[in-house]
Amino acid sequence: MTIRTATLIGSGAILLWSLLALFTAASGAVPPFQLAAMTFLVGGLLGCASWIVRPSGLAALRQPPAVWALGIVGLFGYHALYFAALRLAPPAEAGLISYLWPLLIVLFSALLPGEGGLRAAHLAGALLGLAGVVTLFLGRGSLTFEAAALPG
Repeated sequence: MTIRTATLIGSGAILLWSLLALFTAASGAVPPFQLAAMTFLVGGLLGCASWIVRPSGLAALRQPPAVWALGIVGLFGYHALYFAALRLAPPAEAGLISYLWPLLIVLFSALLPGEGGLRAAHLAGALLGLAGVVTLFLGRGSLTFEAAALPG
């Protein structure tokens, strides 16, 4: 694979990832579990169609049961819950909470062996992330929270 191809594939993935909340909010009244099933069906069919072009990809299906369980339950469950959160709470707020995991990775990575503990760079990154969230909320004019959106 060339660098250009890899960059194009990565850019496409970022584009799809960034449009997930928009497409979810625009999907109307489709229930979250059904929406997750439909999107995974499309992805699965596209994956199967790719075997025509590259039959060697079929070998990737030979995985231990634990890998299949994590992949199916983890990925499907995450997306079903993400779609439910976007239905039950305002999409911007639900998206911000959902994507706190990169911030937590930065902070918790400092606790890994050999990392030397929490450094100023970790804290600066976390504070920049939180400053961005505060900026988004203040741009709306208030820091209010609706109790009805709590399930989301």
